[in-house]
Amino acid sequence: MKRWRPVRSWRTATLATATAALLLAGCGGTGGGGNSGGDKGELLVWVDNTRTPAAQQYKKAHPDVKMRIVTIPPDAGYVPTKVSLANRTKSGWPDVVFLANPAEAATLASDRFGYAAPLDDLVPKSVRDGFAPGSLDTCTFGGRTYCLRNDIAPTVLWYDAKLMEQYGYDVPKTWAEYQQVGLKAAEEHSGTVVGAVNGKYGAGVYFGSSGCPTRDTLSLTKVHIDLTQPSCTRVADLLQPMAKAKAVTMVVPTDPAFARLGTENKILMLPGPAWFGDFMFGPAFKIPKGRIAAAPMPTWPGETRSYAGQVGGGAFLVSAHAGDRTKDAVDLVRWMTTDVTLQAAQPTYPAFTAAAQKWGETKSKDPYYASDPMPALSAAANALRPGFGAVRFEADWQTTFNDTVGKAADSGGDLKKALTSWQDKLEAAAGTSDYTVGP
Repeated sequence: MKRWRPVRSWRTATLATATAALLLAGCGGTGGGGNSGGDKGELLVWVDNTRTPAAQQYKKAHPDVKMRIVTIPPDAGYVPTKVSLANRTKSGWPDVVFLANPAEAATLASDRFGYAAPLDDLVPKSVRDGFAPGSLDTCTFGGRTYCLRNDIAPTVLWYDAKLMEQYGYDVPKTWAEYQQVGLKAAEEHSGTVVGAVNGKYGAGVYFGSSGCPTRDTLSLTKVHIDLTQPSCTRVADLLQPMAKAKAVTMVVPTDPAFARLGTENKILMLPGPAWFGDFMFGPAFKIPKGRIAAAPMPTWPGETRSYAGQVGGGAFLVSAHAGDRTKDAVDLVRWMTTDVTLQAAQPTYPAFTAAAQKWGETKSKDPYYASDPMPALSAAANALRPGFGAVRFEADWQTTFNDTVGKAADSGGDLKKALTSWQDKLEAAAGTSDYTVGP
């Protein structure tokens, strides 16, 4: 029975479609002017539920700043859709917005939307250099940076230390070793998996860490896509035998069916983002404390450095319509993303390096883990594979992966041939989103 499922819910798909329709309708911003702050001259701030208390803390500490905080849902497409409506009425733009999906920065910074303000002249380079290397690349287009990252989600090799010891396996340091352990585990311990290949959990983890150009942003209007590269075909070679042996699963890690693998002691390894440690293994997969550990991502053939992929994280944007509130907007965003005390207490890996070090002090002492996960997490945060940028077709990037590579892996098809189909679908999605595809 096939267990592959698409990653987008009907709600996400509907919002993404609505956003695309508004974008193509030419509801672009003015690039300045208009009325932000709800026409009341106040600093209008949109944040999700997790960031709301921090924004309220800032408001309390700055009584001279007239400020209104609105808590928004983290749904994909929500912010671009609302900003499109503000573009139509030329009023109501938030001066500051938090994106649970940083890929939407590419939409909001585009000429058609005209919303996101470049931050290069507003935030000193000394501050921007304090973020994890490559973390701001996600929303840097044509040399201009349009966001500050709140948190990042570098990938590591999570593994069950108890099962690895029980089965007599060594933690792999290369992808070749990872494949060998995965195939052996599938043969010797039926139903055991060492990875998930679905949507962003396949494309972002495996192809992202390999440096495969599936969405390398060259500018706001140009993207590099070339799945014929060795950095892509080697991923197909890695996954092909493991998919056949069912050593990797097409079930989404957030699916209840995946949780059953945890309760049945079938998750031996799982390359995944940093947040899996706190939010998936214990709460979702029900794996008891003292078993889960983290190792650096394995190295690819011909490379000695371990590179991480990316699956998640958030970002703050400042509105190009903020006018005389720009200084206050930038100050808020800078504080939200770089204040060490604030960031050290947040639930996910801080993008600001000094905050991440403080955040890690607590993580290192967490009794849930079999060993300190911070060496692997810190190494991953400083080894994000370059080129993986924000694109306006991220939702299609995920679904087209599932429609091609995911389905081929699920049905025993040829993954290298599936890359050709994925390439065609990616290029079509890029064109629909007003990109040209080139080197």
